[in-house]
Amino acid sequence: MAGRTVTAGRALVIAEIGNNHDGSVHQAERLIDAAAEAGADAVKFQTHIAEAEMHPSTPTPPHFPEPRWEFTKRMELTAGEHRRLKKHAESRELLFFSSPFSVEAVELLEEIGNPCYKIASGEVTNPPLLEAVAATGKPVLLSTGMAGIEDVEHALEVLRAGGAGEILVLQCTSSYPAPPEKVNLRAMVAMGERLGLPYGLSDHTPDIHTSIAAVALGAAAIEKHFTLSKRLYGPDHHASLTPEELARLVDGIRQVEAALGTEAKERDPELDPARATFEKSVVSREAIAAGTEIEREMLTTKRPGNGIPAIRLPEVVGRRAARPIPANHVLESADLG
Repeated sequence: MAGRTVTAGRALVIAEIGNNHDGSVHQAERLIDAAAEAGADAVKFQTHIAEAEMHPSTPTPPHFPEPRWEFTKRMELTAGEHRRLKKHAESRELLFFSSPFSVEAVELLEEIGNPCYKIASGEVTNPPLLEAVAATGKPVLLSTGMAGIEDVEHALEVLRAGGAGEILVLQCTSSYPAPPEKVNLRAMVAMGERLGLPYGLSDHTPDIHTSIAAVALGAAAIEKHFTLSKRLYGPDHHASLTPEELARLVDGIRQVEAALGTEAKERDPELDPARATFEKSVVSREAIAAGTEIEREMLTTKRPGNGIPAIRLPEVVGRRAARPIPANHVLESADLG
């Protein structure tokens, strides 16, 4: 994706700026800077052209009182403003991309070189938009917050038929905020396996725990709404992470990825000093005369683990003492004939 490998084991962490810029390019740039400093890999915006995407009668969502038409008009950014924000994000070594909400928005994003697309949950059942995105041939992140699996499969048919690039599916719950019990991380895994696609989570919970759990389950991308303050005006700030929270999320994700390791279960030579303290050796219960055949009752196991390992006790039974062995002696190979 724009030169970045997106895969389980090194999840793409996306700071969803969305509409949290409140129509201000300056605030958008501050959000980009904060996302970079928190360790995000990408910033994502939303590209709105109100006349193209909605009728003025569109109802106001239940979680925010401002009329949707008026709010969307305020969130519009010109092609020049998109280009400026993309350049700024790239100067901070962040991937910049956006979600279009109309065919005209796709055309605008193509003008500025948008490298990949996210299909928002409400657009999964919108064939004209899917076809326009597919025609770009670029990678797609497909969010599924309002969709059933049949909707997702139909959207994939449209995207693939239209020539879309690689596709990643995002489990999502379109509530702001989403309670953890509504997230359904098992559906994320099952959807990815059923569709044969990499998967991730667009996480609307108010904390970081669900996203970290998703990475442990194989998520290749994590998207979280991002704000400078939860107290700012707008529909998404209260369900967004602050810079400090995003930094904790990135740190948690990277720690979990490191902890996942490999499927191999092997003895680590670096733990040999610990084994000397905590594992056990074969030890004589009683004094054993030289030449005596050693019996099981003559032996026990004790720390430290620097003698004949306790696991080899059955091999010691039946051997003869090569020399006198005192009681409570940590046996060595030289003690055996």
